[in-house]
Amino acid sequence: MSALASVLIVDDEPAVRELMARWVASLGMRPHTVGSADEALETLSRAHYDLAVIDVMMPGRDGLWLATQMRRDHPHTAVVISTGYAEALSSAAAPEPAVADFLIKPFQRDRFALAVDRGRLWRRNVLEDVEWHARLSHELHQRCDDLCLLVRRRADQGRSEKSVFIGLVAERLADTLAHSERVARYAQSVARQMNAQPQFDDALEAAALFHDIGKIAMPTALLTKPSPLTAGEMAIMRRHADVGAKMLDRTRTLRDAAPIVLASHEWFGGAGYPYRLAGSAIPLASRIIAVVDAYDAMTQDRAYRVRFDSKDAVAELLRCSPAQFDPDVVAAFLAVLGRH
Repeated sequence: MSALASVLIVDDEPAVRELMARWVASLGMRPHTVGSADEALETLSRAHYDLAVIDVMMPGRDGLWLATQMRRDHPHTAVVISTGYAEALSSAAAPEPAVADFLIKPFQRDRFALAVDRGRLWRRNVLEDVEWHARLSHELHQRCDDLCLLVRRRADQGRSEKSVFIGLVAERLADTLAHSERVARYAQSVARQMNAQPQFDDALEAAALFHDIGKIAMPTALLTKPSPLTAGEMAIMRRHADVGAKMLDRTRTLRDAAPIVLASHEWFGGAGYPYRLAGSAIPLASRIIAVVDAYDAMTQDRAYRVRFDSKDAVAELLRCSPAQFDPDVVAAFLAVLGRH
């Protein structure tokens, strides 16, 4: 297990702090004691601690507040919550603040030692996740650079950059190629319906066709994982938008599509990624792609669900407007669908 070298004890009762400090020392670790949440944060601003044992009921800010702050600002420090009031722990059942263990006062040394072991395990898992995500991030950057070089080399041999990218999608994400082609056709139809197509030239078609091109650079471990992605893995997967934009920006003929791809997963209400843009700050072409991409994804079978029929998919687009989708784009798309 990952070693614990230092423990911060946060409790407003001096006798309790002294007792736990002796236990920590007897377990071979360095203790430091403070009497309040504010003092704990001030201490943490100067030094790192592997584990924090935090009392809930203290004058001023309570221990659950402190645990939440630590989860945000000191995410690698394991937290054990200590309290004499079990009912005070009901609010800690939510994902935040995440804690390694709960101690109900009065507790004995053996129970304290068990909490320390659970803190050690919690910290080991967190550090392993950090290392895993760092490896995935490095692989993503390396694959992106390698693919950019491959596209440039094949273009130098006389192939069009568009055909090179289509070939890479067909080779690495074959099941998405037909989806991308449908998205491109839908996007052009919506742009015509909105009298906006001339302003895009070929950029809209390229962006729609390659809106998910960044996924070809994703680590294989994520693309083939049989179980749901963790929050950290999902964060890396979401980087396909900026990776795809980077790949397109490095080309000679497709770079105008890069900013459209970059914003194609933003939400009209501002809750999307990667920059949480909202409303007209999102390029119109990106807003068009967001709508038609969602519709086509919903109306195709997936391994984890059966396809929606068109009526249900349209209802979902309307339900998610304007939080996710631009209502004007949705209206234009429905007009397009009405002609088919």
